[in-house]
Amino acid sequence: MANQYAVFAPMLMRTLAATSLALVSLIACSTRVPPATVAWSERAPVLGPSTTPIGKEGAHGYLRVETDQDVRVQGSLSYDYPRRPFDLYAADGTLLRADVDNQGWRHGEEPVSIELEPGRYVVASVWGTVYRKVQVEIGSGVTTEVPAGVLRDAPRVFDR
Repeated sequence: MANQYAVFAPMLMRTLAATSLALVSLIACSTRVPPATVAWSERAPVLGPSTTPIGKEGAHGYLRVETDQDVRVQGSLSYDYPRRPFDLYAADGTLLRADVDNQGWRHGEEPVSIELEPGRYVVASVWGTVYRKVQVEIGSGVTTEVPAGVLRDAPRVFDR
């Protein structure tokens, strides 16, 4: 009986160690941003709707964000450039949606448009290796677009 435990003890210890390491990694990788860091700032630039209204008053608006793209190999000579996700915050810095899937048609290369209530929001996404933020206003029945260059040059969420 003692020999059975001697055989299983090392396996149990390895499993426990691997589970602990995975849990620590998961916690360390999760995005926890203090609300004040991404809250609306009256001094920062604001992107507004870029199209003319197409609906009736009180309708939802749309947001289209051109996030950075990754390279994905599709065979030996074919590549895709899918869009990275983004996070959506309320004006007070409260996280509304994390990791919004931004991979539209053409194998994820085109950004998607998401439907939102009219109002002020902060969009944050990793460009290169830097987490950046852009303030946007969503209007009723219109689309607000965040061009790639604006997000690429946007302020950092975290100072160095």
